[in-house]
Amino acid sequence: MRGLVLGLSMLALAACSPQGDRTALDEAQFGPDEADQAMAEIEMPDFTGIPDWRLADPEDLLLIETRHGMITVELSDEFAPNHAARMRQAVRDGFFDGRDFYRVIDGFVAQGGRGEEADSVELPQYPVLAGEFYRPSAGIVFTPMIDDDLYAPVVGHVNGFPAAQTADGSETWLIHCPGTLAMARDNGPDTGDVEFYIVIGQGPRHLDRIMSVFGRVIDGMDHVQALTRGDPMVNSGVIADPAQRDPILSMRIAADLPEAERPAYEIMRTDGQAFFDLKTARRNRTADFFFETPPAVIEACHIPARARRVN
Repeated sequence: MRGLVLGLSMLALAACSPQGDRTALDEAQFGPDEADQAMAEIEMPDFTGIPDWRLADPEDLLLIETRHGMITVELSDEFAPNHAARMRQAVRDGFFDGRDFYRVIDGFVAQGGRGEEADSVELPQYPVLAGEFYRPSAGIVFTPMIDDDLYAPVVGHVNGFPAAQTADGSETWLIHCPGTLAMARDNGPDTGDVEFYIVIGQGPRHLDRIMSVFGRVIDGMDHVQALTRGDPMVNSGVIADPAQRDPILSMRIAADLPEAERPAYEIMRTDGQAFFDLKTARRNRTADFFFETPPAVIEACHIPARARRVN
């Protein structure tokens, strides 16, 4: 049983935007002058030579086709290379095609893969994986948030992924935000195989550092939210009737599609100026709409790195 320890746990994306650079500011709430004033509160780092966007590697793009539409996930080899590799292997084996999202809990996660109880199957070709819950910080670019966090000494972003660090900066891990993709497991830490979940509600940050996070949704989060829900009070949200579940029509890695057919995405770099401007503006909401000024604070989950499809 790959229950994600849901019996204990049950008690948000990556929105896409075609805009970049300074136009990444939320123009519904900020004018150019207000954005400049907000930015003046924080010392401007040196962004020389850092582009605002990067092109996603098609080998890292997981395409999940549902009856609601396509869900696009970017995999992270930086933090969970073995879990990302396992997902690519199972996808290329066709393992997920025709399976379903059988446990979907509103405000929490959508889970699919091997299934449970009568649906479960033995999979010797996919032996359990050692957990990849955190990694040494050496060799990564961590861009911290300004504000304190309830669950970690420091939070921020690494290459577009929301992340956290130890107080001494020696270890870094990906955190649970809406759209996070992670591997479910049994009670033991090294028991994940091909059972995955996508966060569909508020970030269940209590799962940070004890679950292997290996991706995030960059497009199609509305299709994830459209999945049929189970009853969280009945069998931990498992949808008993398979006919009521949303099937996984197919899963593909973008690199395996003909070049003319594969989608391409650019991701806003979280160490660049456009993302810095966006964070600053979101933290300092000064538009006339806010007749009561909100606190100047923002959480890492509230500011996902934007993605835009470019073909």
